[in-house]
Amino acid sequence: MKERRFGALTGRAPHASDAAFLAALYLATRPDLGALPVPRSVIEGIARHQQQLQSADYAARYPAAETWLLTDGGQALGRIVLDWGSDTLRVVDLAVAQQVRRRGVARTVLAALQDACRGQRMMALRVRAENLAARALYAACGFAVARDDGVTLELVWR
Repeated sequence: MKERRFGALTGRAPHASDAAFLAALYLATRPDLGALPVPRSVIEGIARHQQQLQSADYAARYPAAETWLLTDGGQALGRIVLDWGSDTLRVVDLAVAQQVRRRGVARTVLAALQDACRGQRMMALRVRAENLAARALYAACGFAVARDDGVTLELVWR
């Protein structure tokens, strides 16, 4: 697992030197933590711990999953975790750095994955119901709601 193309973007395996970027990326996906009335250092400690729990959960639930650092010209833009099943590609996690959000990064990645799946497998992912920006993106990319538990939506693309 050296590199993978996602349209115009490159995916590579994360390195130890990417830890600070990945920690900041995780924290940026957790606005609930940023709203806590505690010092920033406490928030960062909580985020580190929860990031470790997330990684352990992904490893347990998706043991064959691939994790890619999304880059463009060497600049880290985000991270994606993919679990390729025989008939379904599960996008376990997709996060884009705040400074490049709404610039087509996620759309480019999803389009490349749809091209790779077309006619062979469907794609599935989960999104928090309150994440309206992500829901709009997924709808524009052709994903439809398969299940709604009130907190998260299971979306599929065929």
